[in-house]
Amino acid sequence: MSYLNTKQALITHLLNNLPSGLAAEDVAFENRKFDPSNKELWLAAYFIPATTEAMGQSASSGDEQRGIFQVSVFVAINGGNYDNLQLSAIDQIISAFKYNTQMVYTNQTVQGLESTVNTGSESESWYQRDISINYLTFSNR
Repeated sequence: MSYLNTKQALITHLLNNLPSGLAAEDVAFENRKFDPSNKELWLAAYFIPATTEAMGQSASSGDEQRGIFQVSVFVAINGGNYDNLQLSAIDQIISAFKYNTQMVYTNQTVQGLESTVNTGSESESWYQRDISINYLTFSNR
C-alpha cells in the first residue's frame, strides 16, 4: 500500500487539470509555504485518508483504501465578480474528477467516486468553498 502514490496520483491529476487561468504556483499544498497575496483566485489541496479494509486474510491479499481529496477554492471577499469566478473554477475541477475517473501514479491506480461542494464561508480576507472528492484505491500489502 502506498499513501504517497495515492496522494501523488490525485495531485498530479489536479495539476494537469487546473481551472482556466491558474498555474501550479496558485495551489497551496500541505506543509509547504504559500503566500496568496495579490491573487484573485487560488486553491489549497489536502489529502485525507479515511479507511483501509482488508480484502483477504493472507499476506498476499490486498487492501481497499478510501478517503477524500479536498480542494479548497478561494476568492477575495467582496471581489468584483462575487463568487462567479470561484464557481466556474469549481465546475472545472469537478468535471476533471468526475465519477470513475482513473488516476495513475507509478503502479497505483486511484478511482474518483463522487464530488461534493460545501457552502461558502469567510476565511480571513478570502471567500472559501471546499470540494470533497471521494476516492477509492486497491493496494498490495
